[in-house]
Amino acid sequence: HFQRVTKTQQSPREGPSWQTSLAAMAAASYLSVIGPNKRAEQALSTPSSELIQNAWGMVSLPAIKLLSLHATRLLKGASLARRIIIAGVPCLILSKDPCPVIVLALKRATYPEHRSQMVPTLDTIDEDSPIEAEEKRRGHHVIFHLTGGGFFAHTLASDLPYLLDWSKATGAVVICPEYSLLPDHTFPVALEQTTGVYTALVQGTESLPGFGVGRIIVTGESAGGNLATAMCVKLGMKVNDFNTLTMKNRESPLDSKICQKNDPNTQDVLLPDALMLSCPVLNLSLEISPSRVIGGKDPVLPSGIISAISDAYVPPHKYSKQEALVSPLFASDDVLRLFPPTLLFASSDDPLLDDAVHFNTRLRCLGIESELRATHHMPHAYWGLGTAGFPEAQQVQAQCEEFLQQQFLNQK
Repeated sequence: HFQRVTKTQQSPREGPSWQTSLAAMAAASYLSVIGPNKRAEQALSTPSSELIQNAWGMVSLPAIKLLSLHATRLLKGASLARRIIIAGVPCLILSKDPCPVIVLALKRATYPEHRSQMVPTLDTIDEDSPIEAEEKRRGHHVIFHLTGGGFFAHTLASDLPYLLDWSKATGAVVICPEYSLLPDHTFPVALEQTTGVYTALVQGTESLPGFGVGRIIVTGESAGGNLATAMCVKLGMKVNDFNTLTMKNRESPLDSKICQKNDPNTQDVLLPDALMLSCPVLNLSLEISPSRVIGGKDPVLPSGIISAISDAYVPPHKYSKQEALVSPLFASDDVLRLFPPTLLFASSDDPLLDDAVHFNTRLRCLGIESELRATHHMPHAYWGLGTAGFPEAQQVQAQCEEFLQQQFLNQK
């Protein structure tokens, strides 16, 4: 169903006033490509990869990421905010609530040679304590978040505030992979990296020894929505391949429910418990649709930018833009039948709106619990604008928190 998110009276959100200026600054850097200047005019007509990288790449500079991380830790009140390596990929791990077991796991990974001397010094938890044993048994809920940025940047600066809001609302740990970017790394590098991090988490990773995953929800915005959906497609393809093999061996095939449980025999194809997307890039084939025509002058994603990103991400003469792992909209019904409950957010003026409508329709026709919600007066990829004070985006953020809470409580 297509649901309009209307503007309603809302009580002020918790948090200091610095959030507005920080998010506005982050949004300004991210949206700098749309300013009324020569660069914007060029971007709207025939943008180059270099232009997009220069316009958006500032938010991915190491100094900006480090500053954002420290600001989030100090000003937003993060109990845990640090960078770790999982499956060879730098990742941010965030939590609003104290996580003594995770802190202990990080210490074990960082200082393995001092493990025996280190453990007794911890005041909050003992290695063999009942608390740690219980947390290992039930596992930590995880939000596996993939940032947007057109495959050219990571929008961490604008994402961090609402990611911590999600962590506070759910008690979940947020894992955010910093996948490799264009122009140096084209398809399928980012997809393989994010899938590798996800698989390492559900199987147990040496980066977080003793850390167990409970329920895991994958989220993504814009290009991150492409990677999140393509990752589910990739995992679904593995399930179908396994089914084909087991059918040949006359064994019982897997189904989507089995693949969402911690079965040690199928952990490498375990799908997430839910999927939540904002303005996902589901179709890089550049097909014309009404929303792409009407939204061709979207301030964040004008038609010229869409074409440039598509051409840069997909190496010519090597991959088809209609391949399911490039454009998840073209995934087979057999794969989409394995998808978890899905919530999609869009904007009525988003050039990618029709793709989201089509994808949601396919999921629902296949019996998947899926819903599409759209709001007016918002540009493409607006999740971060809630922290900047936009009421429509704030209302969407409240709905995101509600969906996450419901899915983490769902034990089916």
